[in-house]
Amino acid sequence: MFSLYQLINWVILPLAILRLLIKSRIEPKYRENLAERFGFAKPRKRSPVIWLHAVSVGEMLASEQLVKHLIDQFQEFNVLITCTTPGGREVALKINSDKINVAYLPFDLTFFVSRFIKCYRPACLLVMETEIWPAIFTQCSKESIPIFNLNARLSEKSMHRYLRIKGLTKKTISCASAVLAQTKADAARLNRIGASRVIVSGNLKYDRRATADQLELGQQFRELFGISRPIILAASTHEGEESPIIDDFLSSCPPQYLLVIVPRHSRRFSRVMQLMRTKDPYSGARSKNNPISEKCRLVLGDSMGEMYSYLTCSDIVIMGGSFASLGGQNPIEALSLGKQVITGPSTHNFDEVVRQGSLAGVVHQVQNTKETITVANALLLDEHVLGLKKKIAMGFTEKNAGALKKTMAYLISQRQSWREY
Repeated sequence: MFSLYQLINWVILPLAILRLLIKSRIEPKYRENLAERFGFAKPRKRSPVIWLHAVSVGEMLASEQLVKHLIDQFQEFNVLITCTTPGGREVALKINSDKINVAYLPFDLTFFVSRFIKCYRPACLLVMETEIWPAIFTQCSKESIPIFNLNARLSEKSMHRYLRIKGLTKKTISCASAVLAQTKADAARLNRIGASRVIVSGNLKYDRRATADQLELGQQFRELFGISRPIILAASTHEGEESPIIDDFLSSCPPQYLLVIVPRHSRRFSRVMQLMRTKDPYSGARSKNNPISEKCRLVLGDSMGEMYSYLTCSDIVIMGGSFASLGGQNPIEALSLGKQVITGPSTHNFDEVVRQGSLAGVVHQVQNTKETITVANALLLDEHVLGLKKKIAMGFTEKNAGALKKTMAYLISQRQSWREY
């Protein structure tokens, strides 16, 4: 099965390269540092390396605090961070430390992976969430590099997809020394696909907190957008979600309410701005950095890396990705700031968070955007109740924090198993 997987990867490699080049027409950074995807790399120093892979922005944000703790705890090591998207790379590069090296993950072919490993000589591999790469896992296993899947989650849908190729999946994931799962349900599903040592450690995203600078910028946003205006934030929206949200907002919300829309991907900023102006000619943009007119009802959040600040300035948060059958985006950041979250029907990426948040009364799951605006209006009617719910939301995230401490404790206990040089 592994040989067939490698053969298929060689056959489709030209298509994978073509796909990157096509993506680069919209997002030019996809064509940068292409050599890294073939295993060519330039480590800064010949020092022992902890290799951490976080595929994209969400996983990289979840691992940001972990990286800082790794640097503090294992001072003799540098940290190599790999990712597969320019967004993830950008987040990794913002972690200010001369002990960090950032590169793209090589294509999952033994030839490229071997070259990459020979270049960096990692002592261990930490893989965020449930990324399973047969060539990488197999080669690390052959070279006695222990693999730890951290913050692992697996939806029912993904589990059944993996079970279709159970032979390859089991052989791959069994290479991992341990899998640290977010929940018991995730652990059970991971066991089903072949993970042998699974430990429930919690969700690292509950340990993230906004910095003082992010909170201050959020207050500046509030002053620009209108200090006394109720603000609804549509966070991390995807194609097809903005238009119905805008229509229902404009038709059902009082004129003093403001809707701020932050698309998930920067490549869509101009397209969403065009859409907004067809519905509200007074629409504003964060990039202009000007006070928003009272006539304006829609604002585009056209900046990256400022989500905590957008969340800080808002009163209600609508979670994107949940109306476009994409499984939803992360609601934990909003909850940590005491915001009420409204999510659509598609939440398989964060099912357990939504379930527990719903029970706590701080996450409100609806079936469509019309219901979303109805719930938002109801929540905004009573400031006192909204204030009480803020405390509940913040308490909810505090109660579920602690995964970072457990993860670090486990890695420290396993230090003796890392490959030495």
